[in-house]
Amino acid sequence: MEELSRSKPPSAKQQLEELRALKGSLSRQIGQAKKVGEDPDILIRRLKAISDEVKALQKAEKRKLNKTEAPSESPEESALTGRASPVQHLSSKSVHQVVTVVRGEEAETAWDQFVESHPAATPYHFIKIRSFIEQTYGHTTHYCYALSMDGEMLGVLPLVQLSSKLFGNFIVSVPYFNDGGLLANSQEAATKLVAAANEWRQSVGASHVELRHLQNSGLELQQRQDKVTFLLPLPAEPEALWQSFRPKLRAQIRRAEREEPEFMTGGPELLDRFYNVFASNMRDLGTPVYGKDFFLNLLEHLGESARLVVVKLNGQPAGCAFLIGHAEQMEIPWASTLRELNTTGINMFMYWKVLEYAIANGYRVFDFGRCSKEAGTYKFKQQWGARPIPMHWDYCLPTGESLPELNPNNPKFKLLIAIWQRLPVWLTRLIGPHIVKSLP
Repeated sequence: MEELSRSKPPSAKQQLEELRALKGSLSRQIGQAKKVGEDPDILIRRLKAISDEVKALQKAEKRKLNKTEAPSESPEESALTGRASPVQHLSSKSVHQVVTVVRGEEAETAWDQFVESHPAATPYHFIKIRSFIEQTYGHTTHYCYALSMDGEMLGVLPLVQLSSKLFGNFIVSVPYFNDGGLLANSQEAATKLVAAANEWRQSVGASHVELRHLQNSGLELQQRQDKVTFLLPLPAEPEALWQSFRPKLRAQIRRAEREEPEFMTGGPELLDRFYNVFASNMRDLGTPVYGKDFFLNLLEHLGESARLVVVKLNGQPAGCAFLIGHAEQMEIPWASTLRELNTTGINMFMYWKVLEYAIANGYRVFDFGRCSKEAGTYKFKQQWGARPIPMHWDYCLPTGESLPELNPNNPKFKLLIAIWQRLPVWLTRLIGPHIVKSLP
């Protein structure tokens, strides 16, 4: 029995610990080589190979965990991504320090490698989103990570400060998107990163820190769950999805097809047409509109993973959408159609063509984006067969303080919304970007 015990292969957890220790050692060697002017290429290639091995092992363990926790799920349901907790238990190492200034190629590369390997990661956790926010709006950012004694990264937390006279001074991880909060490989790392966020909140006089998570983090902070996103598992062929629709939905799409609309996808070359529709619709909703540079900068930072959609009716733009793809999931964070054309069913046609596009490009899950449970868009998203998934937004607040009410239902903003809806579109395009940059 003793011999058998000695020959037993190491567990996945042991293998991960060994590989992470090796990564930490290689990172230090690369840094040392750069300092003395030696070529670190061989070490960098070895580090990448080890990183790939870590990712493969983590993915294998994640698949095992999903099978253990949800054996009754169908293949379509198990394809729904984003259900992993932001706080994992993948490392038993202690946190040696929390670094609050993530600048320079080495630190930023290490950050992105950690994000890429974490099962709850989204496109909004990567360093390029910090670059996008700083370039577009100039907000102060505070990207923190937790390190073990041997240099292994145990967790990351991107923080962005928003401050204005109208909406107040607060911190979000991260604004403008539905997710992008904490990612950690241990409870200790999560706790210390939250403590660092709270310390920064106090130092800048912010009212609260909002941590945006899809899955419950278990941080035992005050939490809001009134927002949901809708996820739809996608089949391999559009025909299977079409057959799953109710007859009324199929009839609405066919009604729009009789108008012979034109569906287009692309990049910055479609931006003017996209923005004309988007700005008009935002005015009608009473919401300040992002500037055109917001979308242009986001397209440039996300590259081919972001696409614009424009739908034309009688040769003129009538609908638009912004799509973001990551791993096996495609999201539609922004979409609009001209209100006066809604009777044509152009919005139904556009969403159907977007779903076809997602399937054709190999995505397995479609994210219809965030809405409130009582919002009119709730039923619109539900009719496509998507499942409502509650979002878990955690808050660091001073003792005794209640959750912030920065939403359209707050009576404080209802008069402003009514006034905004009466402004000419050209004026909302001029002043809207200066307002919306301070809205999360």
